[in-house]
Amino acid sequence: MLTKRDLLIKWFAYAALVLALLFIHSFTLHRLTVWGVVPFLPPLIAGTLGSLEDNRSAAIFGLIFGVCCDLTIRAPLPCLYTLAFTAAALLASVLAENVLQPGFLCSFIASLAAFIIVDVLNVLALLIGGRAEIVPMLSLAAREMAVSCVALPICHPALSSVHRRFTL
Repeated sequence: MLTKRDLLIKWFAYAALVLALLFIHSFTLHRLTVWGVVPFLPPLIAGTLGSLEDNRSAAIFGLIFGVCCDLTIRAPLPCLYTLAFTAAALLASVLAENVLQPGFLCSFIASLAAFIIVDVLNVLALLIGGRAEIVPMLSLAAREMAVSCVALPICHPALSSVHRRFTL
């Protein structure tokens, strides 16, 4: 069991690492366009970190990270990232505890699930608003997922190193 001080240090380390990953992303991958899409790192982070932590910690991280993303990233649905990242982190945690062994494969599947949750909510919001058609949106979602998952070999080792450092 970690002390309150250790927990605080652990989550500050996670926050600093997530900010560093997003900062690096904004200066490198954010300007790269492959197949007409730009890599999108937040679902990758939510899925990977959710697969490393227990249910409660993952859900709280997903909630806080989602709120931060909702405040900084424009979306077609209010609170889209809050809902999606909370659900994705919780699902990733359940997958890691009950279905898959925690590791790179679990983080990959959890990240795909996070992308699917975000994209389903995006598609539903745009379809209900009558602003787009389903086939181009699904194509865009699949391309974004494929291009973004290329960053997983960077995100998973970085986040799992913080997790290992504070796991007894």
